[in-house]
Amino acid sequence: MASRRSVRTAYRALIRRAFSFVLLTAIMVASVVVASPANQAVAATNPDTLQPVVSKAGFMHPGVFLSLDDLRTTKQHILAKEAPWYDNFTKLAASRYVSRDAPSFRGFGAAGASDPHGRITACGSFNQNPSVGCSDQRADSRAVYAQALMYWYTGKQTYAERAVAILNAYAKHFRGNGGSNGPLMTAWQASQMVRAAELIRYTYAPKSPKHEFDVDAFSKMLRKVFVPTLTTFDYGRNNGNWKLSAAEGLISIAVFLDDRDLYNHALSMWRERTKAYIYVSSDGKLPTPPASAAGSFRTPEDLMCQWVDDKVKACQRTPMPNPGVQFQNGQNQESCRDFEHASMGLGGIINTAETAWIQGDDLYGEQQKRIIAGVLYTVQIAQGFESRGWPRGFCGGATDLSTDVSLAELPVDTFYNAYAVRKGVKLPAISIPGYPKPKSGSNPVKQFIAEHRAVDNYAGNVTTWEAVTHHLASTLYIPKLPKAKPKPTATPTPTPTPTPTPTPTATPTPTITPAPLVASSAGALTTLAVVTSVFAVIGVFASLLAIVLAVRALVRRRRRGVPALPHPRAGQPVE
Repeated sequence: MASRRSVRTAYRALIRRAFSFVLLTAIMVASVVVASPANQAVAATNPDTLQPVVSKAGFMHPGVFLSLDDLRTTKQHILAKEAPWYDNFTKLAASRYVSRDAPSFRGFGAAGASDPHGRITACGSFNQNPSVGCSDQRADSRAVYAQALMYWYTGKQTYAERAVAILNAYAKHFRGNGGSNGPLMTAWQASQMVRAAELIRYTYAPKSPKHEFDVDAFSKMLRKVFVPTLTTFDYGRNNGNWKLSAAEGLISIAVFLDDRDLYNHALSMWRERTKAYIYVSSDGKLPTPPASAAGSFRTPEDLMCQWVDDKVKACQRTPMPNPGVQFQNGQNQESCRDFEHASMGLGGIINTAETAWIQGDDLYGEQQKRIIAGVLYTVQIAQGFESRGWPRGFCGGATDLSTDVSLAELPVDTFYNAYAVRKGVKLPAISIPGYPKPKSGSNPVKQFIAEHRAVDNYAGNVTTWEAVTHHLASTLYIPKLPKAKPKPTATPTPTPTPTPTPTPTATPTPTITPAPLVASSAGALTTLAVVTSVFAVIGVFASLLAIVLAVRALVRRRRRGVPALPHPRAGQPVE
């Protein structure tokens, strides 16, 4: 009996040891699964748990024009159905772009016989003569951005799946933009498509492989098709909105690709053209001339005529006499052309600065005086044009001026959120020749937003649904408390009448400064996965070894003549 008991005891000990190793292996394998990128992506789709990721190159993700903090704030307002956020969102949701499917590219041109699946556009001036694929390309860019936003705000996979289908289609088939307007189309498309690609990449986890975003293919397409144009085309010889849009497109691509050299190139483009686009009095008698490989605007006369869009008679003569133009503080290089293009140029400045801010570079601060003057000058003229007309001496007295002062392409919500909300900068009206002296306490941008952009569904080339994504986005969200109902007055009795409950007073809303760059959670997860994978492999081998040792021990005991444990007969007690 003693021998049987000793065998049983040893056997049980070996079984317990093997079970411990198996359990350890299961825990290690489970930790690998939890730490895997796929499961992290699933968790990331919950906006309450999603955290920014900082890459090895030091870029914050998601971080192309849209930050997680601002996206969360606007989503909370939308979920609470608060105006104007919810009203703007419903217009976005009703847009024709949110249901647009992946392109067929039927209206595009063929890339060539050697590339039967490649497709290109051909867009002439103002996307006319020729216009091959131009309208479809712009619609696709707006659609993919709209669908990425709808996915963020609703969580519905259908929107993300449509966005992925468009991105993957362009990654597979798109080969570039031709025609005189091609470089500008490249800039516009890069800005909107990459915003969507960045948001989808870092917030969306597909439920099936067929809906996966092919990041590698899209990245290769960006490098092969977009980057060469944005970095080599001589944008300086065109109106300023071209280069400023190119800077926005390039900084967006740089962040998506984690490319520090491209990012610095975009910053250089922005710094050069912003200074040469908006005039401030401290510049002297003339604006700063833009950089151009073509050597344009080498004389004061050339520069003056570019700024007045050749609309004064002196600019139309040969040889060209000095037009004698006096520039006004806040005027930009395209103010005399028309306010739509002037808004596009300002939009490129603001949108690029917004992405740079998320990445820790304060371009807003670098050119604060210039940018604020440029926006205020444009907004105040648009507000006062109907009653006051053009400022005194505007554009050297040119008469052939566009009276369309629409500012649809101006991202005023992004501008106001950056300076007034985030930085706490006051934005009083500036002095404009021939206009009344600004009133104390004036705030023309805030007034403009309230009157013209409080409810907006504009989807343009530079400014697209920014009233949804950036309206007061950097304020800390504080839910509105329901007003307490006053208690009914009691009928006359000896008991005193109850005093009505006062309405709760909202706490002043603090501003939020940009979050400092933190260590990459993606890197930590990768390290954890590697460590746990090693332990998992060790655990598997340890478990197999324990089982082998247990079997070997039993075999040795049998060879030594120790009887095996018999099966108990019916009715026999088990010791």
